[in-house]
Amino acid sequence: MDKSPANLFYQIRLKGHLDAQWTDWFEGMTITLEENGDTLLTGPVADQSALHGLLKKVRDLGMPLISVVQINRSEKGERMNLSNTSAKNFDTKVLLSTLWIVVMLNMLKADILSLYIPDAAEEVARTATSAGASIPQLMLGGAVMGELALIMIILSRVLKYGINRWVNIVMGVVTIVYVWGGAASYPHYIFIATVETICLLLIIGFAWLWRSVEV
Repeated sequence: MDKSPANLFYQIRLKGHLDAQWTDWFEGMTITLEENGDTLLTGPVADQSALHGLLKKVRDLGMPLISVVQINRSEKGERMNLSNTSAKNFDTKVLLSTLWIVVMLNMLKADILSLYIPDAAEEVARTATSAGASIPQLMLGGAVMGELALIMIILSRVLKYGINRWVNIVMGVVTIVYVWGGAASYPHYIFIATVETICLLLIIGFAWLWRSVEV
């Protein structure tokens, strides 16, 4: 195998995520923050002396070294593609947005099916009374929550990592409270509310465990 400097690529795996302030230390290396908490440094190294200097930087960071693997050009491209594909295929923003779409569709389905409940108007009046609100206020509250769920479909895709996590967590909790706060005893509503709650718990869980893969 050709060992010319042009083919000396290394992949260094570290335990923990590398802080952005240290990325300039590893200029020329591709830095990947993995979902499992590891950091991958991948790139060309001129010779053994340069490799020792690179490992000395890792030692000075105090991050545990998991592995050092030399790879050739084709392996480098293959491994980088697998790493990038893994990060992109599990796109948390898309996942959260999709779950909000499911929640929104179930909200609409519950409202449509509720139109066929006998004496639906009286049911709304009883709900308004138990909530201590007028019927227009109750309807406005439902409209606002519906719009918020709709907006979350978009916000989950466009908000930056940190604020995106917390908005999804807070809105997930608020929406669960809303779904069960006005729950009806009809089987169709209980079933749909359960599906919505599962989706909302998934939203909260994925957002809570979400770790950025962007440096």
